[in-house]
Amino acid sequence: MRILPDLPDLRILPTEALHPHELAEDSRAGPLAEALRREGLLRNPPIVLRLAGDPERYLVLDGANRTTAFRQLGLPHVLAQVVHPGDNQVSVETWNHVVLDLGEPDLLRALASVEGIALEDSDAESARRDLTQGAALATLSLRGGRVASLLGPFPDLRRRIAGLNRLVHAYQQRARFERTNARSLEEVEAAFPTAAGLVVFRSLDVEEIVDGVSAGVLLPAGLTRFVVSPRALRVNYPLAGLASGEDREAKQRALEAWLRERVAGRKVRYYAEATYLFDE
Repeated sequence: MRILPDLPDLRILPTEALHPHELAEDSRAGPLAEALRREGLLRNPPIVLRLAGDPERYLVLDGANRTTAFRQLGLPHVLAQVVHPGDNQVSVETWNHVVLDLGEPDLLRALASVEGIALEDSDAESARRDLTQGAALATLSLRGGRVASLLGPFPDLRRRIAGLNRLVHAYQQRARFERTNARSLEEVEAAFPTAAGLVVFRSLDVEEIVDGVSAGVLLPAGLTRFVVSPRALRVNYPLAGLASGEDREAKQRALEAWLRERVAGRKVRYYAEATYLFDE
């Protein structure tokens, strides 16, 4: 039950009922688990969507690393924000990757070695067409306006996602990357002057991601960003309330009482405008 009709739908869910749509990043999940243990608070709940046909199965839209951290901590339940496509504004954006700490020749060799993917020189217009039509998994933007396409065949969603995982793994194991919505290396050269290149991916939609999870395949980490409105942030819910041996219903009642107290104490604030946070 929601305390106010326009508040985000916050619920206590079994940790095992949450199914990420992307692979977790080990380099982030471990430190996150340690931070959760140290602070004893869940700041930002994962965002989940109930999967059709199974009332106890939820797709994690945002929070794969947090979900992995909960499992590492052995928490039986988690506080999550459940979104409802009819009530919430839910959309997905696809991140592109600025590849760092790797030289351009090494990046090209790594991508050329990916099984089932052909790296071919192209031009901006042809590469954009290959990406839009699905002939390419991604395109590569290099210095001097040079462009390449990463071509396949990818006859179905399962093989396409498998190709994406091989592609990202090829540079992820050798370098690091930063997420960006830029589509050419020229746009980010000032911020990343030593970047080896920019990998630009085709946009995904929510249905494709749900179908992928239903088929048992996960996307690479750092590829998707779900935009959900409204979104619950800075909740700071005590982990002790999730770790106890009480059943789920008792924990849900405790959550609702806690939320009523926060609302009554005027601790909940709504921002309608786009907001930047400087303490992440």
